[in-house]
Amino acid sequence: MIRNFFTVAIRNFLRQKLYSFINVFGLASGLSCALFIYLWVHDETSKDTFHADSEKIFSVIANLEFNKGEILTWPITPGPLAEDIRDNIPGVEMAVRTMTTGNQLFQYEDEGFMENGYYADPDFFKLFSFRILKGKPNTDSTDITSISVSNTLAKKLFGDEDPIGKVVKVNNRTDYTVTAVFADVKGESSLQFSYVLPFEVYKKSRGDGFNWGNYDHPLYLKLSDASQVEAINARINDRVINISDKDRDNVRFYMQPFTETYLYSQFENGKPVGGRIKYVRIFSIVAVFILVIACINFMNMATAKAANRAKEVGVRKVVGAQRKSLIFQFIAESTMISLLSMILALAVVYLLLPMFNTLVSKQITVSIADAAFLSMVLLIIVVTGFLAGSYPAFYLSSYQPVQVLKGGASQNVGGASLRKALVVFQFALTVILIASSLVVYNQIEFIRNKNVGYDRQSVLSFSARGNLGKDFETFKNEALMLPGIVKVSKANNSLVQVENQNGSVGWPGKPDNSQIFFRTVVVDYDFLETMGLELQEGRFFKKEFNDTSTFILTQRAVEVMGLQEPVGTQITQWGNPGKVIGVVSDFHSRSMHEAVDPIVFMLKPEWTGMAFVRFEGTKTKEAVEGLEKLYKKFNPQYPFTYSFVEDDFEKLYSNEKITGSLALGFTVMAIIISGLGLLGLAAYTAERRRKEISIRKTLGASVAGIVSMMSGDFMKLSIIAAVIGCPVAYYLMQKFLEGYAYHTDLRWELFAATALCVLIISLLTIMFQVIKAAIANPVDALRNE
Repeated sequence: MIRNFFTVAIRNFLRQKLYSFINVFGLASGLSCALFIYLWVHDETSKDTFHADSEKIFSVIANLEFNKGEILTWPITPGPLAEDIRDNIPGVEMAVRTMTTGNQLFQYEDEGFMENGYYADPDFFKLFSFRILKGKPNTDSTDITSISVSNTLAKKLFGDEDPIGKVVKVNNRTDYTVTAVFADVKGESSLQFSYVLPFEVYKKSRGDGFNWGNYDHPLYLKLSDASQVEAINARINDRVINISDKDRDNVRFYMQPFTETYLYSQFENGKPVGGRIKYVRIFSIVAVFILVIACINFMNMATAKAANRAKEVGVRKVVGAQRKSLIFQFIAESTMISLLSMILALAVVYLLLPMFNTLVSKQITVSIADAAFLSMVLLIIVVTGFLAGSYPAFYLSSYQPVQVLKGGASQNVGGASLRKALVVFQFALTVILIASSLVVYNQIEFIRNKNVGYDRQSVLSFSARGNLGKDFETFKNEALMLPGIVKVSKANNSLVQVENQNGSVGWPGKPDNSQIFFRTVVVDYDFLETMGLELQEGRFFKKEFNDTSTFILTQRAVEVMGLQEPVGTQITQWGNPGKVIGVVSDFHSRSMHEAVDPIVFMLKPEWTGMAFVRFEGTKTKEAVEGLEKLYKKFNPQYPFTYSFVEDDFEKLYSNEKITGSLALGFTVMAIIISGLGLLGLAAYTAERRRKEISIRKTLGASVAGIVSMMSGDFMKLSIIAAVIGCPVAYYLMQKFLEGYAYHTDLRWELFAATALCVLIISLLTIMFQVIKAAIANPVDALRNE
C-alpha cells in the first residue's frame, strides 16, 4: 500500500509540472529562510550556555534609585563588593570580578601586537569553562606578574616555542610571565578576550579609587543552589545597607542569570525587559510568517486541483479504501514534497551560509550530525508536511463516491471560499513584512541623518599612549603642519559612547538627597572645537585665559542642576572645585535607544587618553599617512591603530543594520513565494473559467473587459489583505520604535505605499495568465460543446 502511495504521488508530481514547481520551489524558499533564521536564533539563544553549571552563574547588576523613584541600572559593581560577598554571604561558591584592559601593546623580542583582554580574579577559569591547553592559570590572589594567553596570541608571540614560562612586556613597561595557554574564545561566548591578567594589577592601579563609591567592573557569582538566588540576593542587599553610608542607601543589587545577560541588556525599573531578545522574537515570527505563506501556497494548489483527483478518490472508496487511509495518502504526499523541498533548502543553506555569516557578522556552522539541528530539520519536515497537507487531505477524503463518479462533485470542488481566505491571509502577512521592513529602513536612515550634536565626519581617533601622552603638545604642533590636518586634541573618551557616569558633581543649591548622575569627559583646550560642538553661552577652554580648574556643561546638565545663570557658577567634580565658563548644545553620548545625558566637560590637559584629529575630507589618505609617520616617530614600538569617528558611530547601530538587511531579504522572499502562489492560482482560475471566458467573448465581451473581470477578483483580495495587514503592522512597528528614545514617525504614506506595492505585485503576477486566457481563441474551448 505504501508503495502505491508513493507511486501515485510521483506520478501526480510529474504530471503537473507547473504546480509541482510552485509547490517545491515555494516550500524550499520558505524552508531555507526558516533554516537561516533558526541558525541565527539558535546562535543568539545559546550564547554562554556551554559553561559548566551555567544555570548557577549570575551577573550582579546595580540598581540606583534617584529623582523620585527613577532607577538607573549599571551592569557594574563597586570594587570591595566581591571580597565582602566571599567572606560574608553563604551559598556563594565563587565571586569573580573582571575588567576590560583596552588595547594593550604586547612585545616579545622584536614582535609587537595590540591585543584586548581582561583583568580577572583567580577563579576566572574555574567559574567559566574556557579550555586550558597548557600550563595552569594563576590561583594566587596577590599575584601581579602572571598572564594567561590565548592559543592564537601565543603563536603570534612565540611561534612554535613553548610559551609557558616566557616573559612578555606589556605597554613597554611591565613584564608578565606566561603561566597558561587557553583555547581561542569562540563566538559562543559573550566574553571575548585574548589574555587574562590578575585583577590585583587593576586594583593596585586604582589606588584610593578602589572603594564602595566607584562602580566600574562586572561581578559574576556562582551559587551552590540556583533556586536560592532570591534569598542570597536579599542577604547581599542587607549586607550592603549595613556597611555603606547613607549616601548609598539608594543602591540595590540584582542578580541576573549569566545566560540572559547577552539577550537582556535593557532594563526598566531595575528589571531586564529587552535587548537582543527583541530581534530573536522578531525573526522567529518572520520565520513562522514565511513558512505559513509557503504552506498556504501548497494548500491552495492542492484544493484548487482537487477536481482532477475527485474520481481517483471515488474509485478508491468504491474498492474499499477507508477515509483514514486516504488522509494518510494525501498527508504522505505533502510530506514527500516537504522532504524534497527540505533537501533543496539544505543545499541552499550550505551554499549561502558563508554569505549569510558575513551579513550577520557571525561564524555559524552547520552539521547534519548535530542532534539539535537534525531534530529541527525533521520537525520542520513533519510539521510543514502536515500543515500543508492537512486541509487538502481531509477535504478530498470527504467526497462521496456516488456523487463523484456521476460527475456531480466536479462542479463544487476546490474550496473557493477557503482559497480566497488563504490568499487574503497570505498577502496580509506579506503586507506586514513589507511595512515592517520600510519602518526599519526609515529608522536606520533617521539615525544616520539625525544631528547628533557634534560633527563626526572627517575625524579619526587613536590612543595617546607612550611618548605621545608625555609630549602631546609637541606631537600636536607637528601634526598641525601636516597636509590636510585641521585640528588636534585629546580626551579621555570618545563622544560616540561616553562611558564614565557618576553622581559626584556638586553645585550651589544641590539637594542633600540628590542622586543625579552625570557623564564626565576630561578634555584638553581644543577638544570641543575639534568635535564641532555648538556653543550656547560663554566660551570654550582657552590657553590665553589661563584656564585650569574650569568646566563646560551641556544644556541638559544645566537643566538638571536648575541653574538660571550657569556661566560663572562654581561647581565640583570628583572633589575638584572650578568655575563654569560655557554651555554647549546637547549631544548623543550613547545610542538613540536612550535619552541625552547631562554631561560635564572637565579641563585636564595633562591627562592621557585618546587623540582626536580633524582633517580635510578630501585629503583622508594624505592625513592618515602623515599621522602614521609622525606617530611612529614618537612611538616606534607601537603600531598605529586608529578608527574614524564616523565608523565608530555606525557600529552603535550594527544590530539595526543587520536587522534591516535580514528583514529586506526575507521580505523579498515572502513576496516571491506569495507571488508564485498567486501565479499558480491565476493559472488554475484561468483554466477553470476557460469555457466561461470563451462564451463571454462569443457574446461580444472585449479582451479588456475580460481582463478587468478576472483581475478585479484578485485585486479585491489584495485590498482586503492590505486593510487587515496595515493596522497590524502599525501596531507591531509602534512597539518596535518604543525601544528608541528618538525615532522616525509612523506616517500614513508608508502604509499607503505598502498597500500600493502589494496591489502592483498582485497585478503584475496574474496579468500574464489573465491576458493569455482573455486572448485565447474561443473555438479551442468550445469545439467539443
